[in-house]
Amino acid sequence: MKKLDAQVFVMPGNDDEYFVDEELAKSEYIINPNEKATAIMDQFEMLSLGYANITPWKCARDIEEEELYKKIENLVNKISNFETAIFNVHVPPYGTSLDEAPELDENLKPKLGPSGRVMTKSVGSTSVRTAIEKYQPLLSLHGHVHESKGFIKIGRTLCLNLGSEYTEGILRGVLIQFDKNKIKDFLFTSG
Repeated sequence: MKKLDAQVFVMPGNDDEYFVDEELAKSEYIINPNEKATAIMDQFEMLSLGYANITPWKCARDIEEEELYKKIENLVNKISNFETAIFNVHVPPYGTSLDEAPELDENLKPKLGPSGRVMTKSVGSTSVRTAIEKYQPLLSLHGHVHESKGFIKIGRTLCLNLGSEYTEGILRGVLIQFDKNKIKDFLFTSG
């Protein structure tokens, strides 16, 4: 891998087929952190998982909650300092504003409420929520639920879901400013 002044991490999500990992591995610049605990600039440790709990679409990386929790626990054992740890887990924590998605009927069509508005429900992972509550990393990064861009705190942990509008050609991101072992500020970006 060629040396850059920055580290570039790109991780597949639950609906990415496994050939994506093979393509990422061909890059001279990209690090695929999936299923690893990775050092970031000798200051932070990042636990990464591109899996999600079971979805109605039965995607390639959809797994049962129990398996997801085991994968998290296996990686947690490789983290030495949770004060500066980052959880980079595709699926957001259950029961938060970061995991609200349209509720679907048996034909996978959004359900409408009495006023004609699309009904929503929590679709995140209970395993991810439990791990965040238990270990309290500094930061937890998520995607998966495209409609739920936002941020919340679970205890001391700042949790971010960047949302997504890739079908419209819009790439979402976040700039995070750190001050030693604290998050000073963050800014959502799009382009």
